[in-house]
Amino acid sequence: MQLHQIDLVPGQAVQVGNFTVTLVAVEEELVQLHVRDSDNNDFWSDPFVFSDAESHELALA
Repeated sequence: MQLHQIDLVPGQAVQVGNFTVTLVAVEEELVQLHVRDSDNNDFWSDPFVFSDAESHELALA
């Protein structure tokens, strides 16, 4: 497996397998994502703290 870092700003999306992941909002350490699958089902994450990284950039692996 290869790991890739993808830096997003709010409103940007990335295709991950059969999912489209959009970064909705970042406020300090809170992050919210929107995920749409290949059947157009929508999933919204509750805001969560992304504080394990050394910076506040969101990384998807």
